[in-house]
Amino acid sequence: MVNYWHVRISAKHQPMKDFLYFLNDITLMRKAQWDSDTTNHIKQHDYLGFITGPNGKECVKIYLVTKVLTSEKRHMHWATHNPHTKGNGIGSVDHRDVIILSDIHSLVKHVEWNDVRKATGLGKSCSHWMPRGTQRVRQPHLLPFNFPV
Repeated sequence: MVNYWHVRISAKHQPMKDFLYFLNDITLMRKAQWDSDTTNHIKQHDYLGFITGPNGKECVKIYLVTKVLTSEKRHMHWATHNPHTKGNGIGSVDHRDVIILSDIHSLVKHVEWNDVRKATGLGKSCSHWMPRGTQRVRQPHLLPFNFPV
């Protein structure tokens, strides 16, 4: 079964610096590394959407997971012994696997975050709701694009 995951990339925190490295690699090589979810459940052929942009105008950039590597392959500049952001847990992140993402896939490349929220019911009536950390969407067939189920 193919899964869809998403994660908010806030401009105020370390993940944005890592995301800029990611975007550079995607632009140059059409693939780039990212770290897996906290329990390493992301697998090859899953999709990961990065929620980016200012509050109220977020867009989701969607990538295909083409490979999963062990945690030993983590970039040197990635966080290791601390959580990715303040207030987001207390554990280290050095156990996370590395996933290789590509922008070469058959899904849409960008979708409005509000369209995802409305279609899936995520966050219910809270207009500013965002996922904390990397989250799997449990009903990907509700996504506002043709997701392979």
